[in-house]
Amino acid sequence: MKRLQVFGVLCAVLFMLTVMFVPSCFSQDKVITLRFSNQFAPASGNSIVLEDWCKEVEKRTNGKVVVKYYPGNTLNPPQQAYDSVVGGVVDLSNHILGYTAGKFPLTEVLDYPLGYTSGHQATKLMNEYYKKFKPKEFDDVKIMYFHGQGPGILHTRTKPVNKLEDLKGMKIRTFGSNAQLMTLLGGTPVAMPMQEAYDSISRGVADGLMGCYEPLTGWKLAEVIKYTTETYGVGYSATFLVSMNKAKWNSIAPAEQKIIEQINQEWIEKHGNLWDQWDKEAKESSLKRGNKVITLSAAEQARWYSKAEPLFTDYVKKMKEKGLPGDEVLKWAKDYLKKNPK
Repeated sequence: MKRLQVFGVLCAVLFMLTVMFVPSCFSQDKVITLRFSNQFAPASGNSIVLEDWCKEVEKRTNGKVVVKYYPGNTLNPPQQAYDSVVGGVVDLSNHILGYTAGKFPLTEVLDYPLGYTSGHQATKLMNEYYKKFKPKEFDDVKIMYFHGQGPGILHTRTKPVNKLEDLKGMKIRTFGSNAQLMTLLGGTPVAMPMQEAYDSISRGVADGLMGCYEPLTGWKLAEVIKYTTETYGVGYSATFLVSMNKAKWNSIAPAEQKIIEQINQEWIEKHGNLWDQWDKEAKESSLKRGNKVITLSAAEQARWYSKAEPLFTDYVKKMKEKGLPGDEVLKWAKDYLKKNPK
């Protein structure tokens, strides 16, 4: 009888130890799997650098966080990328803010023609902006990092643009606030995602587009344009946001979260520099095809910039009506660019 009692006690102790320690062991070995959605085609530079981010996360978390990568809009259209993250349709996305005009009112000024000189400069500014102002419009996601393309300039198919007047009446592919800019410059904006630009320009639906150099190779647009006018006086950027669903982020252990945060900081520098490398390579490739690059004089650049001024005035007014610090953000952005010219 005594032996049975001892055996019963041992069984009870063993059961308690199992309850205490087995779940802990399983939790330590648990693998978090994430789905990353991106609009870029698999072979594009932007697609490759984002896939590299996914691989780096898996490598440096020792496989505790696995990111499955889905390029080419296979999970959702680009206009729905952000909402798909918020709703948990996907876990991560690379969203272009200009595709959801009005959704991020305070931040949209980062897409304006501030006179950017490089993708590295734009990317650094965007991340410093978020760090400083922490806009509530992004509170429903976990921010990984922002990145911004190199200066958006003018590319046309059949007609060179040597001065502001040459743009009048031309149909130019735009998105977001660039539509307003194009109207102020005298052109006719044609809104569409980048995926439709090649076909639209080749068929004459659009006469050209506003964008950085990179899409000339990334989207093969050098095949359908003949002229690039370096309109740096109204050089804008496009704000890209890599974000994660909040519930998914909270399911990741603090140690792995810390690793991912470190990778994000590294990718800010890496992605910004790559935008400039892609621009350089795309410009060289376009010139080799025989396409012409037109450089405007400083006086002509100033004429273009003066036409864009109403954009900034209107932005400050709208933000004031919403109770948002638009004037402070605009001043900060202009001051940042002066202090950080590259």
